[in-house]
Amino acid sequence: MHKQLLFVILLFTVIFNGFSQEGKLSKAKESLTSSSTTNTSSSSISNSKTKRNTRVSNDDDESYFGSFFAGIFIKLFAYTAYGVAIESPWEMKGRMHDAEIAYYPYKNNKYGNFIYTNTTNYALIRFDVYNHFFIENNNLYGNDLGVDVKFLKRFSLDMNYTTLQEKIANKNDSFNLFSALLKYHRIRTQRLDAWFGLGFRSVFNNVNETRFLLGFGGELFIGKPISLAGSHKWATVNQQSVRNTKLHLKYHIKNYRITTGYEQYVLGVSKINAFSMGVEASF
Repeated sequence: MHKQLLFVILLFTVIFNGFSQEGKLSKAKESLTSSSTTNTSSSSISNSKTKRNTRVSNDDDESYFGSFFAGIFIKLFAYTAYGVAIESPWEMKGRMHDAEIAYYPYKNNKYGNFIYTNTTNYALIRFDVYNHFFIENNNLYGNDLGVDVKFLKRFSLDMNYTTLQEKIANKNDSFNLFSALLKYHRIRTQRLDAWFGLGFRSVFNNVNETRFLLGFGGELFIGKPISLAGSHKWATVNQQSVRNTKLHLKYHIKNYRITTGYEQYVLGVSKINAFSMGVEASF
């Protein structure tokens, strides 16, 4: 009788633990929906304004020279920032300035996404369609479907929809994201393509938030038919990170590519490390 009672207790314990188990996606949604706000005291603002007003000098000469040097500093900073982020003066006379978008990587052994050419062997606009399947374990996996539209020699618009699925205690949970990123391809050589971008990311399900998105990445064309690509995109939802990192090895077959590699998703308090496989095509 005691053995039977012990068996029943253990059975109910296992069943209860199974049904009460919380998965990574559930924890992610819970952490992203709990917001914390920081209140600013009106009295401190008032005190700050008062202190600022007391520091105002009546000396016109000091104010003039301060504004003069501040103007020089701002112009110098803007000029330097433009050169670093967009294009430096010596690059305007280089081959990268006029680099064109290739029809697809390795159409010629010498180039990848960009081509140095004066002929018509380039594309005014190119669509890169991709689908990447990733898996962390038998219970947690996902899919990333998107299109990257390259245009105006140095810009692209990357839009993708990511869905994650998790099975916990015979129940399925999901987490869905949509991202749009306008990318500027800062380095456009025939072997290296590097970019940074700005956009937005929408988190669905119970979160239902849209936030500002930043990203950077690149692709190195080692030699036909192999290339290495990596990217990092991040946004913040209710003071929690929603970011993902991709590292892919690509095998090129004409305008198609087979990819494999590593993907990491940080969704609030949850971190997912996954093996990835996928296909891509350029049109």
